[in-house]
Parts: sequence; C-alpha cells; structure tokens
Amino acid sequence: MGWRKYQGRNVRRFKKKGLSWKSQWNKPCSIALICLFIIMGITCYQTYTSTDVSDYLNKKIARNYMRGVNISPASFKQTTENEYTMTMDTKRRAVSTLLPCLQNAALKLFQQYKIPVGAVVVLNPSTGAILAMASQGNDPLKHSLPLTLSSSYPAASIFKIVTLSAALEHETVQPDDILKATKRIKYDGKWIQDSSNVPIGPISVGGALAKSCNTAFAAMAVAVGYPHLKEYTARFGFNSKLCLDMPLEISSAIISDETYDIAASGAGFGDINMSPLHGALIAASIANKGQIMKPSLIKQIVDKEGKVLVTPCPQVMRTPISSKTAEIIKTMMIQTVQGEGNAHKAFYDRRGNPYIPGIKIAGKTGSLSCKTQPKNCTWFVGFAPADDPEIAIAVLIVNYDTWRAKACTVTRKLLEVYFEEKSALHMVNKRQTKDVKS
Repeated sequence: MGWRKYQGRNVRRFKKKGLSWKSQWNKPCSIALICLFIIMGITCYQTYTSTDVSDYLNKKIARNYMRGVNISPASFKQTTENEYTMTMDTKRRAVSTLLPCLQNAALKLFQQYKIPVGAVVVLNPSTGAILAMASQGNDPLKHSLPLTLSSSYPAASIFKIVTLSAALEHETVQPDDILKATKRIKYDGKWIQDSSNVPIGPISVGGALAKSCNTAFAAMAVAVGYPHLKEYTARFGFNSKLCLDMPLEISSAIISDETYDIAASGAGFGDINMSPLHGALIAASIANKGQIMKPSLIKQIVDKEGKVLVTPCPQVMRTPISSKTAEIIKTMMIQTVQGEGNAHKAFYDRRGNPYIPGIKIAGKTGSLSCKTQPKNCTWFVGFAPADDPEIAIAVLIVNYDTWRAKACTVTRKLLEVYFEEKSALHMVNKRQTKDVKS
C-alpha cells in the first residue's frame, strides 16, 4: 500500500469518529509540552534563585550601560571632595570607586620624594573596587597606557608567590619544611645568587619568602618542574587578558624548559614583566582566599538628578589557588613585615614600634637592577589588615643613580593615610550617632 493510500485511509477513519487526525495528535503533544515547560520553569527558578536573580539582572544592565564606554583612570575627574565621576552622556554619569584621599596622597608622595618613575594601585580585595590608581614618569616602552596598566617593568621577586603556590599545591614543599640558603647556586653553568641580607644555612619556607631567598626558590622551582610552573603562571593571569573594562596590557612571562631558566624564573630573575594592577590582583588573591575579583572603577551609574540607575556587582575573575594555600601564604607574607623580613624596617622604627599601631600587614617585596639602564626597581605588594583584609596594594618605584624612596616606604605612607581617614570617618559617624540619640 502506498503512503498516499495509507494516509487517506487514516483520515477517513478519523472522520468516521468525528475527529481530525490533527486534534488526535495535538492533544497528547500539548499536554507533554505543558509538562515540559513547567519542569523547565521550576529548574530555571531554582537556578536563578540560588545564584540571586537580582545579581544576574544587575550585571546584565551594567553591561548594557557600559557598552562602548572607554574606562580608564584618566576618564574620571574629581568633582567633589569625596568623589570622582565621569560623564557618559547628557543623561548619565558614572561615579568612581576611587578614594580622593588615597589618589591625592599617592600623587603628593611622588612629588615629595621626587620619584622619577612610580605607580600605585590600591583595591578592595573582596570586591575588586579600585581605590587608587596613580603613576608618575614616562613609560620606557613609550606605550600610550599609564604605567599602572602597563607591564613595562620586571615582576622580580613578586613572582615568588607564584612559585610558592605551585610548590604548595603540588606538595613539592610543605609549610613547615626547612630549605637551604646556599648564597649561590649553579644551573647550566650559570649562577643565581642571594642578596647580602640572606644568611647561609637552613631557612624555613616562610623565612625564604620573607627574606626573598633566591637560592631556595630557584631549587624549589626546579623541583616543581616546568609544566607545573607554567601552569600556575597561567593560573595567576600571566600571558592572558585580565580585564575587559580597561585597556590593561598583558603581563608577559617567557619561561623555557631549560633548567636555568626554570630556576631563574622561579626566583624572580626570568623574562617576566607585570603591570602594577596585576601585582595588586596577585596580592588580593592571597587576601581573598584564593579568588581574584574583576577590577572595577565604577561604583554606580546615576542619572542627571543623581538617582542611582545601576550598581555593578562584584565578579570573580579567576581562582588560581585554594583558600588553604592562600591562608598558608598569607601567614608567610606577614613575616615579611612583622618578622625579620625585607619590609620590617619600613614599617617599624629602630625601637621596634610599628608606624601603624594595631594593624597587621602582610606583604612581599621585590627588587631588581635593570641590566641595560641604570635603574633600580623596587616592588611591594600586600594587604591589610592581614586578619580581615579590606585593602590590597601594589607599589612600583624606579630609582636612578640617586635613591629617592623604596616601594615599602611609599606603601607605608599610603596605608597610614587610609587608616587615618578611616579612623576619622569612624569618629565622625560615632559623634553623629551620639548627637541623634541625645
């Protein structure tokens, strides 16, 4: 029987019963489709409820508002004593996360110490909100970007955080292991040396980070191996785009599988460059239990009357390490400042009294002399208060023949401003609350 005859016979059968073949097919299918939509609706509701539908919509609205808008520190102007804003169009303006007290303090410090080249980035580690972003001097590579967003200078010993992360998570070292500081170590016929402040002999893992022991970290990197070191280089955002809202230059890390190159890179002597914003994000990842939040300069978008249109939500950008590893490294970074680490003298006077009483600070120093030009680069990345971080910071200072200041000193000054401003604001709020009650 042909298909046409078969189809016609079925149609006649349906007509005898007073029903069309379409109604017979649609009825069960309609029921099935309704059930499917109900199930999908329940699933979607549960999904959006668990992730907070308001956050989802907020992010979507924020993206629509910011589409096509160029965001950079230069886009914002200080319009009031406590606020930076950027005009988006005739109906909207963006309120920045920048804190005028920190932004202005950074610029004043550059002038005070006559720093030839310097950059400061301060952010909230739990939200990614940028609190300060200032630079001084010219980019040696003559990029159009400000130095805060440019990876013109070597990461130096800040990269030891990456090496240690790989070693801890692949169990190459344990937190309580004792390493060796050998003054110098040789790979492929080339030497890697320690600075004069590192004594020869046994040294703890925390002590090696605090004193930035090159020989211990060179041996650690070789033990970790090329694949794992390369893996964590990528995890921390090197060789990739980190921020879509700002024109941030990629921090490059060129590491070969040769033993010396692995050792030198792990100790902070490799061909690895880093932007100050990236340095602040690395510090923030330790402060924020292993998570790097997407950096943002936008606090709110408001209309011309000041009505809030949207408040962008914090977004997790990447998670390079576990919270356990971050906690271990945080404890070791505290030794850099509080213990006998390289930053101790910048944060404590000769009698051992802290310049910022009651605030525990964690950090990592870096220093490197440029081979091609008479420049000395110093870094400090860290966060405070260490037990409950609310501010992460990266400072890069480049000195020529005359030393003007080191990154540690500038960091301390900025932290003093931040906590003094916070204390003053707390006193004002307390006084206002007391007046209301009375």
